[in-house]
Amino acid sequence: MIINRKKIWSLSWPLIIANFTIPLVGLTDTIIMGHMPDSVYIAAIAIGGIIFNFMYAGLNFLRMGTTGIVAQNFGSNKLEEVFFSLLRPLIIAFTIGIILFLLKNHLYDLSIYFLTPNEQVQEFYKEYLFVRMIGLPAGLLNIVFLGWFFGMQKTKSVMLQLITINIVNIIASFYLAVFLDYGIFGVALGSVIAQCSGLILSIIIFIYYYYKFNFRSYKLYKILNMGSFLNLFSISRHLFLRTMLLVAVQAYVIKKAGLIGVDQLATIEILLVIFSLSSYSLDAFAHSAESTVGVSIGSKNKVNIFKAIRNTTELALMFSIIIGIILYVFNFYIIALFTDITILRNLTNELWGLVVITPFISMLAFQLDGIFIGATLAKEMRNCIIFSSIIFYLILEYFIRDNLDLKSLYSCFLFFLILRGFFLTIYLPRVFKLVKN
Repeated sequence: MIINRKKIWSLSWPLIIANFTIPLVGLTDTIIMGHMPDSVYIAAIAIGGIIFNFMYAGLNFLRMGTTGIVAQNFGSNKLEEVFFSLLRPLIIAFTIGIILFLLKNHLYDLSIYFLTPNEQVQEFYKEYLFVRMIGLPAGLLNIVFLGWFFGMQKTKSVMLQLITINIVNIIASFYLAVFLDYGIFGVALGSVIAQCSGLILSIIIFIYYYYKFNFRSYKLYKILNMGSFLNLFSISRHLFLRTMLLVAVQAYVIKKAGLIGVDQLATIEILLVIFSLSSYSLDAFAHSAESTVGVSIGSKNKVNIFKAIRNTTELALMFSIIIGIILYVFNFYIIALFTDITILRNLTNELWGLVVITPFISMLAFQLDGIFIGATLAKEMRNCIIFSSIIFYLILEYFIRDNLDLKSLYSCFLFFLILRGFFLTIYLPRVFKLVKN
């Protein structure tokens, strides 16, 4: 496989378009609720959003583990394992999705206990949670298909799947919540319709590749190979802990903002949605790194590993600067788009300087995540997030606890992102050691 800037760009541009649509869902929900008469609507979306972030991000090991394993099997030309590396996590994803749906009442009680929203917020949040849980099994199956497409370097299929899910979500949520006046129920139902639409499309795309790869000749009993399942779980348990801690940090930020006030909670939700807009765009290059690094390791090509890391990181750095410039130039218009509530506009504007530098600060952590996923070095990713999370917690609780405001809270979040990039950089030489000279 030839790896250069042209190859990386050909893999990345569909992902930039596709990934940019992901946070548009949260953006749409926030905008719809931001033009309601009270901050409590955004606050409810913030609580619901973080819980689904816990579930989807916490279970994203199904996507990340699939990508690394598939990419390395594809690089080694083990096409039978490429096929089975999709079916195994699909079985796991469906099982987990059904179990979580059946436990939705317990999830609600647990989230109320930890996040402690007021009674008015609880009412709207419960409605949002219970409706969205219907689409959870389909959503988890979608992220497994996504991981397989990434590992196979089928980025146009990734683009098609993500754009379909998120555009359907936006249109359905807007129609149900605004035109039919279903409010939060409509926003949640729109998400369910979108996930089901995405699953149907993913199956159609897979069937197209199914005939190309002639999977009919493969021995299906190998799906149950315990060694392969254990390999997936070995990678997954580290990725699960890593991702749960990552989402826990965002949940802690939301919890702290809620303790300051409802307006502050609504403001931090706006900031995190803007953060997700930039992070998902930059993730396109991290995803390109996942597949190119994974294939390079599978084909035992150390030169290509270096090229994959260098080229994807150079493009990610350039894009992070461009995003920061866009945020700086369009400050007023972006804030106005989110809300017409004066207090929320003022609070967001006060922190805009930090928002502008966020893409540049976070880029290294995202990029190194992609490199380590492709290398299936999940243990190292887990260690880095543990170190970063502990330092984040200690600073927030013991150094600025008496002077807590939105600026110090968001600054701590940015420092957490810096720490992630720093610790991952220390582990980077291990990627090259996976291929012997």
